[in-house]
Amino acid sequence: MYALAIVAIFAALIAAYTTLTDSQMAFVPAASAQALALNMGEYRQSVIDYVLQVDPGFQGSVPAGNLPAVANYTPNPLWANYVQGNMVVVYATSQPPGDVVSDIATLALGSVMAGSAVNGSEVSPGDPALAIPLPAPIATVVPNGAPVWLAQVYPS
Repeated sequence: MYALAIVAIFAALIAAYTTLTDSQMAFVPAASAQALALNMGEYRQSVIDYVLQVDPGFQGSVPAGNLPAVANYTPNPLWANYVQGNMVVVYATSQPPGDVVSDIATLALGSVMAGSAVNGSEVSPGDPALAIPLPAPIATVVPNGAPVWLAQVYPS
């Protein structure tokens, strides 16, 4: 008897789901700022791993298809990267929803290397007086206010 009730409930749920239209599906909430910050951190780690383990002399933008897998990372086209010298820059190509900047600053434990783009520099919310210049090829590409998370890498 219970099995019949369970089957009936699942059938009703499936029927309700199949009747949803595309416009109704659009109301599914977007990823939270914290989830985006975690995703950005995983992407950043993948770029760091590429520079340290795959191609230590790499300079420029690492194509997404070349990045090594990082546990729990789901690719997000919002993120881009640039490597120059010992600096890895991970940034958002457009302004994401929510306050991702304060969430990445929290994940970075208040580091001055996590913040937002301001006129071609990265500025941390914890130390707004310190502006770290972005590499020239991307300084004008990164939108003002977009999250930026830097890393220093020293391949052996």
